[in-house]
Order: sequence, then C-alpha cells, then structure tokens
Amino acid sequence: GPEKKRLQSDLDKKLTAYHEVGHAVVSHFLPHTDAVHRISIVSRGMALGYTLIPPGKDKLHETKTHLLERIAVMMGGRAAEEVIFNEVTTGASNDFDQATSVAKAMVVEYGMSSLGPINFGPTRDVTEWGKTYYDQNILSQDVMNNIDAEIKKIIMTAYDKAIDIVKSKKKLMDQVAEALIKKESIDQDEFEKIVGKKLIV
Repeated sequence: GPEKKRLQSDLDKKLTAYHEVGHAVVSHFLPHTDAVHRISIVSRGMALGYTLIPPGKDKLHETKTHLLERIAVMMGGRAAEEVIFNEVTTGASNDFDQATSVAKAMVVEYGMSSLGPINFGPTRDVTEWGKTYYDQNILSQDVMNNIDAEIKKIIMTAYDKAIDIVKSKKKLMDQVAEALIKKESIDQDEFEKIVGKKLIV
C-alpha cells in the first residue's frame, strides 16, 4: 500500500520499531527461514511498519520444521514487546491471525501434530479471506477440543522460541531498533552489518 505519514509519538515509534525488529531478529537467527530483505516503520495501509522476508527460492514442499519457524517469526513482534517493554500492544493481532491459520492447517490438513497423520476435513476454501476452515458439524466436541489444544501447543512452542531468541539477542535488537528509529527503513545490508550474515541451512 501507499506510504502514510501518520503522526506517531516517540513511544509509538519505538514500539513499532522493536515489534518489527522482533520479527527480523527471530527470522535471522532461525536456521530454516529466509533472509530479511527490509525493515520499515513507515506505515502502509493499516500496518504501522513491516518486515519484508521474501522466499529465497520456490518451495514445492513445506516441512514441519519450516512451518514452525515461520510461526515463531510471526510471534517475534509480540515477543519483543513483552521482553523489551514488559507490555503488549494491539499491533500483533494480524500476526496472530496468520500464525493461527498456519497452525490450524498443520493440525487439520497436514497431519503435523500429535493427533497423527489425519485430515480432519473436509476443509473448504473461503475465498473471501483465502483461508480454509473445517466443517465442525462432522467432528465431535472431544476431537475439536483436541484440535484446539494442538493449535495452541504449536503456537505457544513457537512463541517460547521467539522469546528465547529475543532475550538472547537483546543487545543486537537495541542497535537495530536505534538505526531503524533514526532512518525509518533499513535494508538487508544495513541489518546484517549489525547482526552478521544470515546462515541458511
């Protein structure tokens, strides 16, 4: 979307910066994620900032490991808010939406949970949102409770991973956030000058 010059307070700017740096740093230090291309705190559309992590190459198959790491990256913004400010904001709602969609697909469609290699379908494409959902009418309450528990377990495991990375890389995050607040956008070269080269497995 087009850039929007919103008047942000210094605190808002700082919160947005650390939120985006959270995504970037978690992605950078996970072994199976792609390199961070750009981080910005210039608002576009509804978003106050963004972290651009384009895929390095087309993937024909998604592994469980990569999906779990993707969810951890999505949770990186909230993890940064909690660790740095001991506070949480409304800024992560879209991250949670995406993370929940991926975790739900892992459990319901891909058989990537302790419920086993089962498709709890049929799933239907809801084209308005580009999401799928499962027909709850054919599942028992127990099964739905188990599915919900697995989704929560996947997301909380990923969140814990994001928290660990944010805590261990706090000094680097401070440096990246400082550069981002000053310049509003930084690219891959500037980011990696601070955090080091990305090692991709």
